[in-house]
Amino acid sequence: MKWGTALLFSALASGAAQASEQDLYIAGSIGAHEFADEKGQKYAIHVGAKNIADNAFFIGGELEFALLKNDDFEETYGGYKEDYSYSANIPVGKRFYMGSESSIDVYGLAGYSSLRIYRGSDDATGDGFRWGAGIDGNFSDLMVGLRYTQGKIEGALEDGTDRDDTEKNISLIVGYKVQF
Repeated sequence: MKWGTALLFSALASGAAQASEQDLYIAGSIGAHEFADEKGQKYAIHVGAKNIADNAFFIGGELEFALLKNDDFEETYGGYKEDYSYSANIPVGKRFYMGSESSIDVYGLAGYSSLRIYRGSDDATGDGFRWGAGIDGNFSDLMVGLRYTQGKIEGALEDGTDRDDTEKNISLIVGYKVQF
């Protein structure tokens, strides 16, 4: 995850120098999760920032930590369970102001994701590029959003079995933001 973290922080630093305002936020999300064509649930915490320029375009950075539950994956893959995932994302988009206290953010995002699966002491971490799109409604200090992400996760189990799977998520996000 070294390159993903470096990319995230460089985007935050470059955007902060040109931003006319900045949102910092902490949010929680609940969503539908799919990994290796098996459906489950995802519960996540997001911490991030958006640097909004004078022309209402923005770039930001976000860290996400999620707990995963996927009974279908466990049944199909012989008792292997999904445990958790973490990711670093860079949202880039446009803010549409609806008044002095509300706005809508429409954005695409790119990042890096890592996911852990295990069965007893046999565990593996797969990782890869992630992309997606979202829309957030901002109301004073509250944000509510809907986001779709997809990623290509690659890795190997301890027994040498290679994994090359797709991860898909659609999430409802609710959070608190502080504007500077």
